Amino acid sequence: MALKFKHVFAQLQMKIIFGEWPEGFRIPTEMELCEFYGVSRVTIRRALDGLVTQGYISRTRGRGSFVLFKRSVVGLGYPQIVTDSADKIPRGYYKILQKELVDASPTDKLQIGLTDKPEDKQIWHFKSLHFVDGKPSVLSDYYVAARFGSQIALLGETSEYSFFELLSKEFGQKCHFVEGKVAAINPNEEICKQLGIDCKMASLWCRGMCVLDDGTVIGRCTKVFNGLMYEFAVDSEVNFSASRH
Repeated sequence: MALKFKHVFAQLQMKIIFGEWPEGFRIPTEMELCEFYGVSRVTIRRALDGLVTQGYISRTRGRGSFVLFKRSVVGLGYPQIVTDSADKIPRGYYKILQKELVDASPTDKLQIGLTDKPEDKQIWHFKSLHFVDGKPSVLSDYYVAARFGSQIALLGETSEYSFFELLSKEFGQKCHFVEGKVAAINPNEEICKQLGIDCKMASLWCRGMCVLDDGTVIGRCTKVFNGLMYEFAVDSEVNFSASRH
């Protein structure tokens, strides 16, 4: 029964994720699903319970089960959210979970363009969690050259502005997320706990560089998106040159 339950759950999940069953859609009854998939009512209930737990549907006695799932679309330029009604999107707030000085690795020196001077031996690490409607949505790790991170480290733990917006305000230039790489991952237990998601569920992960308008590399970052809230879009027309010197 366990294999049948997982199969049915995956099939129903895909119908929701790919839009076959849109937000607000009343899904077939338990008996209809039993007949369609050729399984017992217990199996169907386990699959539906899993969808409820992960926030895909709501179930009301006497009314049925309805799709709740709706994801925003993000691109490599996050935090910009790609939508036809961007002005209606709640910004939420950003919370710094951790800020510390760490030793710069050889990779950091190469990617960020650090020198052998004493002030470049360490970089700032910031861990930030974005909340939307009270729900954790994106967990970000930023590794920033000390000369830039020292100013950000003085700021408070919560802000209405994203890390990129804070950098832009501080240095008078827009900060961009460039050279991004995207993957689907199963986050570790710590990340799942911070995002409030099931570790068995795949999430979107990306990494890239933080670069100012003039090409100055601020640092590097990685992001894990709550898979219940986001899907990804890639803009292939972006062409930005980063300068590390």
